[in-house]
Amino acid sequence: MAAQLSPLSLEDFHKLYDGAKPAYEYWCGSAIRKPMPTVLHGIIQALISMLLEKAGWNTASEVRLKVSSEAEPVPDVIAVRDQFTSLYPTTAPELCVEILSPSDTLAKALDKAHRYILWGTECVWIIDPDKRTAWTLSPDPEWIAPTGSLRIGGTSIGLPTLFGEVDRKLKLADDQC
Repeated sequence: MAAQLSPLSLEDFHKLYDGAKPAYEYWCGSAIRKPMPTVLHGIIQALISMLLEKAGWNTASEVRLKVSSEAEPVPDVIAVRDQFTSLYPTTAPELCVEILSPSDTLAKALDKAHRYILWGTECVWIIDPDKRTAWTLSPDPEWIAPTGSLRIGGTSIGLPTLFGEVDRKLKLADDQC
């Protein structure tokens, strides 16, 4: 019988994985590698940040959240209305954005989103680049069609606007998108 591995402590996680590329997230005693992003993922991440900044939000990407002792996730984008007050947020940002990578599952992203909401995040956006759709949770999930908009407070980002900019920046063969 194989020996039972004990959970990884947060301290050991930091010793082993701080600065690792790609990033790792800490979830309930385990180190979980973030999927390697594609160019599509990176473009959407940059555009979401830019559009939120234009709407008056402060954004940051790939920042480790330290709001819970059970997990230290690294959302693709976080946004706050005011200024950031620490290098690693210890209170939940108002908005967390997760962009699905090819190896991600919606179920996993929804689980992360529910945890963000439990920790105090006002709204979570999950963007599916392949289907050009999204989910928004605040706190209940709502599917956003390709013609719809992501919303938080008075801010709205239309998926046609987002993916129109993606198309301007990226030319893929029909079978790659």
